[in-house]
Amino acid sequence: MSVRSWRCWSVWAAAALAVLFWLGGCRKKVQADLVIVSPHNKSIQVEFEQAFRDWHKETHRTDVVFEWREVGGTTLITRFLLNQYEGGAGTSGIDLYFGGGGPDHEMLAAKGLNVPVQLPEEIMAQLPQDIRGVPQYDAQGRWYAAAVSCFGILYNRKLLDERKLPVPRTWDDLATARMYGQVSAADASQSGSARAAYEMIVQSAPDWPAGWAKLVKIFGNCRRFTGGASDVVRDVADGDVLAGAAIDFYAYNRMAQAKEGELAFALPAETAAFTPDPISMLQGAPHPAMAQRFVEFVLSERGQSLWCLPAGTPGGPKRHTLRRQPIRRDMYTKYKGKMIEPLVDVFEVDFVLDQKAHEIRVGQLHGPLMKAAALDSREELAKAWKVVLNAGRTPKGQQLMKEFVALPADLADKETALATAVKLSGDERKAREITNAWQRFFRDKYNRIIEQK
Repeated sequence: MSVRSWRCWSVWAAAALAVLFWLGGCRKKVQADLVIVSPHNKSIQVEFEQAFRDWHKETHRTDVVFEWREVGGTTLITRFLLNQYEGGAGTSGIDLYFGGGGPDHEMLAAKGLNVPVQLPEEIMAQLPQDIRGVPQYDAQGRWYAAAVSCFGILYNRKLLDERKLPVPRTWDDLATARMYGQVSAADASQSGSARAAYEMIVQSAPDWPAGWAKLVKIFGNCRRFTGGASDVVRDVADGDVLAGAAIDFYAYNRMAQAKEGELAFALPAETAAFTPDPISMLQGAPHPAMAQRFVEFVLSERGQSLWCLPAGTPGGPKRHTLRRQPIRRDMYTKYKGKMIEPLVDVFEVDFVLDQKAHEIRVGQLHGPLMKAAALDSREELAKAWKVVLNAGRTPKGQQLMKEFVALPADLADKETALATAVKLSGDERKAREITNAWQRFFRDKYNRIIEQK
């Protein structure tokens, strides 16, 4: 190549690069029309986004650009939002909180961080104010149940059959000696779903002390404490344990992936309470009109059918079967016999939830109490429980059992425990004093039991 040719080529290359850089600088970043934070899995996000975009094109003749903020599970999302609004910030830059537990949305409402959404009468007529004492929307419209869920027992039927063990159908079954080292449980200090599940176990008993006794026995049977509720489902499916407390839709999705008959789900009749999985618009939402439309769509018949119909069927999701219980009443009549198995009619359950105790214990007590009683002393807990089991029903065994299930004085009965739980949300120094005292109480107690083996 001649010097002249090389110079010409260099000039043309430089000019081409300049044009490319200019075009890149002029290209506008696509702005989102709707920003959502959600603990829902990708399948739910994909199906609701696509269905809403299709509806919006049909109804408003325009597409919608979504932005899903990835933060983590319910507990992490709620902490993130609280941090975003710290110092009096009027917005988090997010429109909607889609999913998560009722207590989290209620807490945000109490702090003025989600705002009222008024729904059309057609939608409100199909939404139950409560299901057996469990509120399904806020009286001021600051949150609405988009779906409902319950907690039950996922078990590995194949392994139980191989070991000739009975199926665990009640929470008491998870507390028996044959389940020692065969249960998985999620960390209640990290998982809102775990806290709600443990409250169901507590409320399956006649009173708070008896409920705690049942719960701590189950903790004693645990081989592993997981970071999240979905990890429990994996442990059972992988055969690492025989059973664990699980959210219904986590269990159903994993059952669908397993070979037929390998996994099964039991819904304990004594605590078949359906709790809300809400949606709420956040304070200072950058796109309030679009957020309103999305809330209405999720609670419309078209949105609700996505939860419960098989993928690829008319009205159902396109690719992913979601296996969730819808909140609208008409879904259970219109699609009776068409819903995917094993969804049930949530309006036929008999259990009535103690809502006040549920709110306080789920919101403030179960996380720190599990940490002190089980997580911080997991080895001592397992060893002490084994000593109790080995002692059997002898007088010594009965005395050891009484000591094993005993609670600290500030948790001795229902009202005292609720009052103590409220204190945990106050002064941080006082809260640490309380939980540190619990930690010493449980560790010392377990060590005393171990010494009597």
